[in-house]
Amino acid sequence: MASIEPYLDEVLERFDDIEPHLPWILENIDVLAPYTGLLLKHVDELLLYATSNESDGVGTEYALAEQLLPYLEYYVSRLDMVGPHLALLRPHIPKLLKHKRIAKISPHIDRLFAGGYLHLGTSANLDVLLFWFGWTLQVPFLPRLFFAIPGSPRIVQFLACRFPKRFVRGFCSGVSCSVDGDYGVSWNKLSKI
Repeated sequence: MASIEPYLDEVLERFDDIEPHLPWILENIDVLAPYTGLLLKHVDELLLYATSNESDGVGTEYALAEQLLPYLEYYVSRLDMVGPHLALLRPHIPKLLKHKRIAKISPHIDRLFAGGYLHLGTSANLDVLLFWFGWTLQVPFLPRLFFAIPGSPRIVQFLACRFPKRFVRGFCSGVSCSVDGDYGVSWNKLSKI
């Protein structure tokens, strides 16, 4: 409770967002409490991971969050770097959890997402990378060897944005995420014609 007390005002400010998930939070309070400040800073992105739906294929409502809980300690210190990618990574998390790929990619996250907002195409197209190159994560030492190459994050981004998506996404292959973040000042203004 002592680790939560300094952030009590922020918790109360965001209580409407947090309240639906309170039973799960209280159940895992021992794990979550030490990181309260960092988790609150990125609460909007993290709430995307709170519940799962049928398309995730992970079972109960909080099954996805339960599966990601062991990685919390590793990723919480990197939330400022990974934060911009969280919303784009959310649809691909079940694929990352399959075959424990997330455990094999985690040591290389610092190199992969070091560009922050500059390389969002990688996280938006992670399903494409896992389809074409997921098998390489099963080869011992290959991921470590690849990420030791200078410029490997740029290679990953190039491949993620250029490899065929049709085999991965089927009829949705032409759909892409807008990752530039530069919509201009009037993107949401209605105008009469």
